Amino acid sequence: MFLLLLIMILFIITGCGTTTQKQTTANVQAKSDKIRVTDMAGRKVKVPLKINKLIALGCTLREVEYLDSCDKVVGIEYRENAKQREGVFPCGKDLPYLIAHPELGNLPVVSAGNSINYEEIVKLKPDVIFTPVIPTYQAEFLQIKVGIPVVMVYADPIGTTEQDKQYYDSLNLMGKILGKEKRADEIIKIITDYQNDLKSRTKSIPDNKKLKVYIAGRAFCGSQGITGTDPHWPPFEWINAKNVASLLSNKGKSINVDKEKLIDWNPDVIFISEASLSTVINDLKDPAYKNINAVKNKKIYGVLPYCWYAYNKETAIADAYYIGKILYPEKFTDIDPEKKADEIYQNFVGKPVYKELKEQFGGFKEIKVGQ
Repeated sequence: MFLLLLIMILFIITGCGTTTQKQTTANVQAKSDKIRVTDMAGRKVKVPLKINKLIALGCTLREVEYLDSCDKVVGIEYRENAKQREGVFPCGKDLPYLIAHPELGNLPVVSAGNSINYEEIVKLKPDVIFTPVIPTYQAEFLQIKVGIPVVMVYADPIGTTEQDKQYYDSLNLMGKILGKEKRADEIIKIITDYQNDLKSRTKSIPDNKKLKVYIAGRAFCGSQGITGTDPHWPPFEWINAKNVASLLSNKGKSINVDKEKLIDWNPDVIFISEASLSTVINDLKDPAYKNINAVKNKKIYGVLPYCWYAYNKETAIADAYYIGKILYPEKFTDIDPEKKADEIYQNFVGKPVYKELKEQFGGFKEIKVGQ
């Protein structure tokens, strides 16, 4: 009798132990299905360990493409839709990542400006939604409304050390979420290698040998006129150029300056973002600008839009090589700007797309302005 009782007790204990082990294993498995990340706004967000489907709002699709994750995208913004037309530029033909991946333009549209189609997002069932850094309550509202994790990432300008760091941190965050850590490291290395090459070519040029330069028509929420500029425009930063607007801010951003200030700065060379080309050319016909050195000496050049539907980082690098060739030809003798641009686009978006961008905007060229 005692022996039978002992066997029953052991059976019960063993049985309970097995159940507990199974429950523990199940709990560990459940926990491992998600990871907790801190987004670029400092929010703690739980996201699936494996991302199969995603939506990238607020121009963050560009970074998803850089990270070789286009196959996971299930919805796009109205501006990225292949059938939509905005201004004079056919959508998809003016953005490097959409030229390289036109199939993205045929996906369902989930947002247009500040209007989000919540029902469409729920129907598409993405595992995660990326957005730029927006007010926290907006991200939380979106997350609750659709029941999908919302991760805010850095989609602002680069150019200064602080801005670059935020961008690299954001790429690493997205790489972790998408299982693309290696590609994130690769993109960061590509950017820094180009930056280092550009800076090393121009670092020995003394200030008194540098021409004063100005970027005109730096787009922001659409094209701008001649007074739209950037005090820390990345292509100028990377080649140590003397940006006449640099004292107006300690970071790269869109600003508008007084006409009189631009005339007083008297830049030696003006570069025009070709998203704003016609507007700036029309502005330059104003006789008030005729005595600016760049206008008098016909030193005006067009560059591809770095800031155009957010910030095309690869285009900024391509512009920098062209500008370096114009300002310091002896330092860039080995560079064919158009071929270099295609090398850069290949590294970022997987295809050489300079030809298509040139057809849309004009490409690297001297701009003739009639007074």
